[in-house]
Amino acid sequence: MTCGEVVKKMMWKMIKQTTVAMVMAIFFAVPVAAQLNEDVVEFTEHLGEFVPGDITLRDENGELVVLSDFVDRPTIVSMVYFECPGICTPLLNEVADILGKSNLDPDKQPFQLLSVSFEPKDTPKMARQKQENYLKLVGRELPENTWRFFTGDQENIDKMTAALGFAYKRAGKEYTHPGGLVILSPDRKIVRYLYGLQFLPFDFQMGVYEASTGTVRPTTARLLNFCFSYDPVGRTYVFNLARVIGTVMIISIVFFIGFLVFTTRGKRGRKAVPDGS
Repeated sequence: MTCGEVVKKMMWKMIKQTTVAMVMAIFFAVPVAAQLNEDVVEFTEHLGEFVPGDITLRDENGELVVLSDFVDRPTIVSMVYFECPGICTPLLNEVADILGKSNLDPDKQPFQLLSVSFEPKDTPKMARQKQENYLKLVGRELPENTWRFFTGDQENIDKMTAALGFAYKRAGKEYTHPGGLVILSPDRKIVRYLYGLQFLPFDFQMGVYEASTGTVRPTTARLLNFCFSYDPVGRTYVFNLARVIGTVMIISIVFFIGFLVFTTRGKRGRKAVPDGS
């Protein structure tokens, strides 16, 4: 065996050992990452699916209403709870700010916003107070029914959150939950998700337009939602290092194994070609 063959054999052995080590590292890292992210909750997109029309909620006046009776136009939905000390207030403040800045006119382009509490203890009185406060915060005159606030019992809250793909869990006296909006068409089809706590007026305008035509739009900001998770302690979004590193490692290994297979087949193919001499 020549020196070159010995070196090649050693190199292949090192490559195989490195590959096995990386695979084992991921194997053991996945449970660790899962443990680190056990409190992470987020949206599961249900684009193109329909929210059930038989969901029953209570409006600001305590009247029972059925979802199919008032979702008759493009609708922007926010799932919140009224005593939230975390991201609910910044989310609703942003909605009010964008609503005030946008060129959307509910008289010319019918649309509405629904803020639905997923805390069954919240009351219509609290919903009414929130509606009055946030309509004032918008900074321009809008019909009162442009932005509605609702409460519900646990059964209907569960149906609503499941249909929207909105996950949440209790954390002591508070809740851990994602921040974002879901846009529905007049027939209650989910057409777009907007993630985070900051939006552009253009996002609202395009969302309303797409909802009016029933156009389902893939979420281009999904990558940000993948890379960042809500921290219930700091009450902010943080970079999800474990998730990103794990994904990068898996992709790297797939490409690496593909490269090895390709080069090995190439060498075997060249060896199979008979020498023309």
